[in-house]
Amino acid sequence: MGNDILYPLRRLHGMIHEWWLYHKTRRNIKKQYIREIQEQFRKNPKSVILVFTPEHDNLGDHAIAFAETQMLEKAGIGYYEITGKRLENLEKYDLLGIMNGYPVLVQGGGYLGTLWYRSEKTLRGIIENNQGSVITLLPNTMYYEDSEWGRKEFQKSIDLYNQHDQLYIYAREKTSFNAMRNVYKNVKLIPDVVLSLNMCTDQVKRNGCLICLRNDCEKTRSEEEEACVIEQIKKLFSSNYRFTDMCVGHSIPVAQREKELEFKLDEFRHAELVITDRLHGMIFAAITGTPCIVINSKSPKVWGCYQWIKDLEYIRFADHVEDIQMIYHEVPQKAFVYDNSKLAHYYDELMKDLKNILEGKN
Repeated sequence: MGNDILYPLRRLHGMIHEWWLYHKTRRNIKKQYIREIQEQFRKNPKSVILVFTPEHDNLGDHAIAFAETQMLEKAGIGYYEITGKRLENLEKYDLLGIMNGYPVLVQGGGYLGTLWYRSEKTLRGIIENNQGSVITLLPNTMYYEDSEWGRKEFQKSIDLYNQHDQLYIYAREKTSFNAMRNVYKNVKLIPDVVLSLNMCTDQVKRNGCLICLRNDCEKTRSEEEEACVIEQIKKLFSSNYRFTDMCVGHSIPVAQREKELEFKLDEFRHAELVITDRLHGMIFAAITGTPCIVINSKSPKVWGCYQWIKDLEYIRFADHVEDIQMIYHEVPQKAFVYDNSKLAHYYDELMKDLKNILEGKN
């Protein structure tokens, strides 16, 4: 390269080409989104932009998105969906502000804070770049690490969220709600939206135990505790147990969401007992009428969301994994049907709030 006198020119040419390609792609993406968003709002002026929905492999998140879209359709509210994957592309081309001026609905879940930090940063970008939009964060859990870094990040979120005049936040359990309402302006408490679904079917033949345990950053059980879980299940069901996961190991496009959910829900329907430390493992058991013993995890979401359904006699919480066998024998041996009538008014309130936003009454 020392004698290559044309190298600086070639390098400059490459940089110019990359700049040109970036901006050409950005213009094309921008045109596409503007066209599609405008088309949705022409079709139904009472629409929202629903963002952060999944294409990844976590069926808990897909269940949230499915429940949200079901509620919107029932309320006559249209929606234009921008998945998390599409958001990444908008972020790459500095186009998160493409929604500015339109009502934005942000997928619920458990990603506010430092546990899923990448998602928190994208959410900040949405809030920062859409100051002209009414933004509603659907029922979520908040968890910031108790460290200097965690407290610093929490303060960043507080400062940014409170700069937005039309930001509405829903917590899905009381721990998050109490923390949120101390620092944010407009906060309400609504159950996880998947609890709005009733997925019980005609009585099916149940067989064996289904084990659905975490293996990600929210895992809190030790190897000894895990061995204890298996030991007790063997005493109850001998070798008649199987493992499953809410993460299926492959991406799920929006068009396949309902099919994949039905497959997993049917797996729960055919179990005599579910052992889980996953929030939506518990919720899938609840909405399919499946007996379940829940083990706690790091985030407050599992215990907090359990409070909404603790009156269901077939969903039990285990403070200690050693208690699984004892708790199972306390569950009545009969068929169960999910009843969410006590929660219905929360979802009615959520849809009423959204309608008021769309009618300019917020």
